[in-house]
Amino acid sequence: MRRGFFNKRNLFIFLVALVSVGAITTIVTLDRYHYELIPSKEIVPLEDEEVPLAGEQIYKYCPTSINGMVFYCSNEVTPGKVKDGIYYDGQRVLTTTSGSWDSVQVCDPTVVEGDFSFNGNHYSYLMAYLGCATYDCTANEVGFAVSNDLMNWEKAGRVISAVRDGFWGVGQPSLINYNGNIFLFYTSGTSAQTTTYVEMLDCSDLNNIQYIDKKHISCDYDFISNADFAYSDGTIYMTCDTHPFPGGALDFISAEQSVYSADWDGSMDSMEGLNWQLVSRIGSESTGHERNHNGCFSRDGSGRLASRSLYVSTADAIGSWSANLYTYRFTTVEF
Repeated sequence: MRRGFFNKRNLFIFLVALVSVGAITTIVTLDRYHYELIPSKEIVPLEDEEVPLAGEQIYKYCPTSINGMVFYCSNEVTPGKVKDGIYYDGQRVLTTTSGSWDSVQVCDPTVVEGDFSFNGNHYSYLMAYLGCATYDCTANEVGFAVSNDLMNWEKAGRVISAVRDGFWGVGQPSLINYNGNIFLFYTSGTSAQTTTYVEMLDCSDLNNIQYIDKKHISCDYDFISNADFAYSDGTIYMTCDTHPFPGGALDFISAEQSVYSADWDGSMDSMEGLNWQLVSRIGSESTGHERNHNGCFSRDGSGRLASRSLYVSTADAIGSWSANLYTYRFTTVEF
């Protein structure tokens, strides 16, 4: 996420690195943003009256919506530990795989319906997610998983690999299934820039994915990161971080979610040079929280906009960086 330093992954990998490697101080620079990883500290439990549920040392953020159902990232089965898993209906449905490309973290789910084949079996749901095998905030990558019931998922492998230049990599995916064509949007953070791309894929056979085309997603008002997408007839919608991030204890997280729309005819050619128009900015006046990030649209099974609702991750500065993490929740607002 990093939509600057991309927000979600940013914070998670940031804290995982600290918890895992101890009192090591590392400097990470991405685009024009600069972050210092501070030494690991003891996590102090919070009181429920300070921040509801934070005393449980549980965070929930990075939601994605499909047909009224919500997947999200959390540490619900490992309270007090910075260990992301992907959850649905309160249960962890995807976690890391030891020795694999996603052995350290899985997060940022996005799900669509369709007809997908993998290892000779047919599946109705496709998930894209961020995974990594590093503890230093670099080389994040995107993978796929498949399911027939949204609860039991089989990983189908890495789909978009990182450019291994010591920077953030790729992640924060968003999927659209438009007339059988899979559009995979993702953030890219390299030594050159932080930005967003979309690739059109033929995913009918996940053992032999066809990479059809790739376009850059840009906006005149801001650089695009940590974005979710949805469409309706003739229109595509985008919600993303708003830059620059304000200062303070949470200076790596967006204070506002921006919502944009643009005319779109369903083709890859029209993805490049979209004329984005600002629809809404979602901030503290809407959610009641200091920081608002990692938003997603209410979508149907193909990624079509289901309602004018936006799920927004929220956070508040209440003390140390470890305490702030446990304020991560998400809420629903209209735009």
